[in-house]
Amino acid sequence: MEDEYSNSPSRRGSAACILEMNSQSEPEPEKPDLDVLYPFFNAESSKPTVDKDALHNFLSSDELDSLMTDTHMSAKLDDLLEGEKFSRRYSLVGIDSQPDLKKIKNMRDRYTYYDANTGSVKNNSLKELFTTRATPNETVSDLLSTTPCWWIDIMSPTDQEMRMISKIFKLHPLTAEDIQAQEAREKCEIFQNYMFVSFQSFNHDYSSQDYLEAANFYNVVFKDGVLTFHFQPLPHPHNVRKRIHQLRDFITMSPEWINYALIDNITDSFAPLIQHSELEVDSIDDLVLVLNGSEQTDMLRRIGSCRKTVMQLMRLLGPKADVVRSLMKRYEDRTKEIEYLNRRRQQRMLQPVLAPAENLQKEKNVVNNIHHEIVLFLGDIQDHIQTMLQNVNHYDLVLGRAHRNYLGQISIELSQAGNSTNEVINRLTFLATLVVPLNLVAGLFGMNVHVPGQDNPDLAWFFWIVLGMALYVVFMLAFGKRFQLL
Repeated sequence: MEDEYSNSPSRRGSAACILEMNSQSEPEPEKPDLDVLYPFFNAESSKPTVDKDALHNFLSSDELDSLMTDTHMSAKLDDLLEGEKFSRRYSLVGIDSQPDLKKIKNMRDRYTYYDANTGSVKNNSLKELFTTRATPNETVSDLLSTTPCWWIDIMSPTDQEMRMISKIFKLHPLTAEDIQAQEAREKCEIFQNYMFVSFQSFNHDYSSQDYLEAANFYNVVFKDGVLTFHFQPLPHPHNVRKRIHQLRDFITMSPEWINYALIDNITDSFAPLIQHSELEVDSIDDLVLVLNGSEQTDMLRRIGSCRKTVMQLMRLLGPKADVVRSLMKRYEDRTKEIEYLNRRRQQRMLQPVLAPAENLQKEKNVVNNIHHEIVLFLGDIQDHIQTMLQNVNHYDLVLGRAHRNYLGQISIELSQAGNSTNEVINRLTFLATLVVPLNLVAGLFGMNVHVPGQDNPDLAWFFWIVLGMALYVVFMLAFGKRFQLL
């Protein structure tokens, strides 16, 4: 029937007329950019984010491993998460494949569900979180299918919990591997139904030995929600929820906006450190050539400590510009992709099948506006990161100069001390040289043999000898002064 419909002369004529009228009334669409790969429309993108069957099986089962009904997926996760040759780090809940259940029980609010309408719902267990009533009539598991934008924050998931989450939210095994292995490289990866963003923060506990150490933060951005993972307590999720609560009357919360807000909050958390480093660098640069003596004993330690902080900031801020740039490129490509798909729909006359033309245009405008706003916000973050990197690089140069100045000043002081020591030694040597002849004369006249003047009863010989020694001392002192030996 379809071939007869398409090959009918009348149909071909009417279609040709419509295409001719459209070509006359509408301008020819521009050709897509050659450097962007535009995929064809895929029906898989319309599938729901949450696997309802897996979620139902998980809520109705008492066993942790009963969720893994797909042996292929289970094998992949087992290979990636429990390989003997796979080295990984664990956080607060244990090491390797044997997590400390006591620590898990003592930790509170490891799972936090949030949306703008119901607020936050916190629990220590994933199953209890899904069964908690966020509204009088709906549980969290019900809201995952009805809420246009939800957010689940997860801290320190174990292997079994990661398998459950991967099954429910259809995460790729490579994503589960990167999260559970705490992949340190910051990146942005695009998968079939979500976007995976790895962004590093730092340990904010000033009293901890791991202060300023890198803390991994992972965002999984779906079309209708966000999953965030971290392995130690961080203030960013709470700060973003507070920000959303304050701005909920002025913004439309979307997964892309939550992802932006998290990245923005992580980036802004470096600002106090950079400001403190700036004050310390200025203080060191001003005092390194002024302090003297015992006042300089603490300067080298201050330079070393400040330079260590600056190097850690450079290491943490360095890859972030590339991640933000990748996100901006992704949203720009996504906008072009949507425009390309809409043009294909119009060319193939699919508007009556998929949606009316007005709805398509309205949806296109809304998506383009959201992506345009997110690109502007990400551009602002990129500017902040570049400014921070420039400042940190400047601080490193100033500290390097201050370190060289300090070492130069120490070298000068050591040289001055050495010169002073040499002068004292030269004087002592000259005085010792002056005394040696006197000792020789005194020793000759003090021998137990017959010496000149021994038989004279008066003291004439004695005074003449002393006078000769005095004249010798005066002559030698004058000689030393004349030739700067004293």
